[in-house]
Amino acid sequence: MNIQLTSETESESEWKACAPGDLEQFVTVMKKRRKVSHMITGAEILTACLAVGLVGFFGLNSFSGSAEPPTEQVAKKVGKKCPGGLYCDEALNHAEAFVAHKLDAETTSKMKEHLAHCPGCQKKVDQLRINMHNNATAHIGPLQEESEWDAFVLTLNQ
Repeated sequence: MNIQLTSETESESEWKACAPGDLEQFVTVMKKRRKVSHMITGAEILTACLAVGLVGFFGLNSFSGSAEPPTEQVAKKVGKKCPGGLYCDEALNHAEAFVAHKLDAETTSKMKEHLAHCPGCQKKVDQLRINMHNNATAHIGPLQEESEWDAFVLTLNQ
């Protein structure tokens, strides 16, 4: 114990008073370091927020940037035909004629096969059917064709 006491007294005797202005200079340096530290922390937080925001923005755009389901995208890139032997854009081109029953038997069967396996196109064809049933002018065409057919059948029977 005596050994420790002697070392403590020696260190106390070695203590020297600071020169005038040394403490003030030390405090100023420490304040500057704290400001720099806060600025670096703020920059790190800002960088992290920007990175997360950019990843989220571009990530969501890559998912929502496509109007067609991924299976059709892959099929077009590989060069394969979609179900029924039709691409989605081909099926949608035939959609109005399909709903109006104006397609030949082969194209009709291709459309039915495609619609059975493609929910995106099926949804659009269903919307066309609803619009045709709600639109009174759409019924005039089939009614006129039907009346022309009835007139033709009557002329044959006479």
